[in-house]
Amino acid sequence: MKSFLIALLAASTCLAGPVAAEAYKVHDIQPTLQTPLLTEADMDADADDPAIYANTADPARSLVITAVKNGGMRVYSLSGELVQTLAPSREDGRVNNVDLVYGFTLANGEKVDLAVGSDRGLDVIRVWRIDATAAEPLVEVTDPAEPRAFPQRPTKDQAGSEDNPLDDQDTIYGLTAWTDRDSGLTWVAGTQRHQPLVGLFTLQALPDGKVGARFERSVLVPATHKDQDLFQETDDEPLKDWSPQFEGSVVDATTGILYAGQEDVGIWKIDIRNAETAPQLVYETRGSTESSFNNRDSAIARDVEGLTIYYGENGVRYLLASSQGQAHGDAVATDAPYDDSFAVFSIGDSLKLEGSFRIAARDGVDAVQESDGADVLSTGLPGFENGLFVTQDGYAGDINGLDGETPQTNFKFVDWKAIAEGFDPPLAITPKAPDPRR
Repeated sequence: MKSFLIALLAASTCLAGPVAAEAYKVHDIQPTLQTPLLTEADMDADADDPAIYANTADPARSLVITAVKNGGMRVYSLSGELVQTLAPSREDGRVNNVDLVYGFTLANGEKVDLAVGSDRGLDVIRVWRIDATAAEPLVEVTDPAEPRAFPQRPTKDQAGSEDNPLDDQDTIYGLTAWTDRDSGLTWVAGTQRHQPLVGLFTLQALPDGKVGARFERSVLVPATHKDQDLFQETDDEPLKDWSPQFEGSVVDATTGILYAGQEDVGIWKIDIRNAETAPQLVYETRGSTESSFNNRDSAIARDVEGLTIYYGENGVRYLLASSQGQAHGDAVATDAPYDDSFAVFSIGDSLKLEGSFRIAARDGVDAVQESDGADVLSTGLPGFENGLFVTQDGYAGDINGLDGETPQTNFKFVDWKAIAEGFDPPLAITPKAPDPRR
C-alpha cells in the first residue's frame, strides 16, 4: 500500500518584496513557425505538452517531442515538420505530459537518452528510448509489467487513503523528470489528476533494455486555500468552480527543487532530495473575485499550467509559467491582461517577477491561447541560434470565436531572442551557456 506524506503548509507569499510597474506589463511577442494542425482525424490527437530534445552530436537533428493525449505522441523537426507518430500503446491510452532524461544508464551499462510520459488513460509512466539518427527516433522501452502510478488516492478528509478505480481517472497527469548527478538517481514527479498530490518516483534500469518507475513517496497539500474549498465545483458559474489538482511542473536541475503548479492556487516549491522539508507555496494565482481567495496582486490568472526553466550563464535562471486563465467558452474574462500569457520569474532565494508575454499573431501564424504546456532551451540550434521556446496552442487558428470548443490544436515555435528583447530591460540571451540537464 502506498503511503501519503501530508505536508504542513509553509508560509506562502505572492510576491517577494516590492515589484516594479514594469513587471506587470504583458509584452506581445511574434512566433516564428508552427506545426501542422491536429484534429480528430489525427487519431483524435489534442496537443498538450512539448519537450525540446537538443542533439549535441548533430544539432540539425534536434527534435521537439510532444504529448497529444488520445493521439499518443508526435515528434517534430526544428522546422515544425512531422517526423514520427506514435499511437497509444492501447486504445484507452492518453499521453498527457512529456519530459526528457539525458544519459540514463541501462542495465547493460549503455547510456541512452529517454523521453518519459504520463499516460493518464492507463495511469502508467511510459518511457521511450531516443535515437535521433533513426527515421523514427522514439522506441518504447516501458517495463511490460509497469504498475499503476496511483492505485490509491487520498480520502476527501485527507486523513488516509482509499482504492482508486481506474474508471474515475484520478490518474497520473502532469510529469517532469530530473537526474541527481550526486546520487545517480533519475526522479520523475507525477501529479495525480483531481487531487492535491504530487508523487515522486525513480526510474529503474531493467533487463532487456526496459525501464520502469518505482514509487518513492507522495506530497499532499491542503485541499483548502484561504478558506476556499478546492473541491467546490459548479458547471454554471466559472468564478465559483475550483479544482485542487496539480499539472505543470519542472525541476531546477541545479538545485533539485521541484516547482509544481497547483492549477487554481499557484506555484509550489518542493525539495525532492529532502523528504523532511515542507513544500512552500511561493507564488499565488489571482484566485477569483467570487471567492475568499481573491488575489489581485498576481500576474497569473488561474489556471497556472505549463512550467519550464531557462538556464543562462552565471547562474541566471528564469521560471516561465503559463497563465492560461479562464477567458474562453463559458468562462468570464476577468483577469485581462493575464489570460493567455506567460509570466517570467528570476529564480534566486525567491521568485522575482520580471514581467509577462503573450504570443501574438504574425504572417499567417495565429496567436496562442490557453497554453497547457511549454518548454524553453537556451542552447542555440539551427534556425534558433539564440534559443527556442515551444508552446502548445489550445485554439490553433483562433477558431470559433474562442467559444470553448477546440477541435484543432498545435505547437508554436518562438525565437528566444524575440522574447528576451521584448522586455525592458531585456532578459538574458546565452546560447552557449551549459545545459545542466545534460
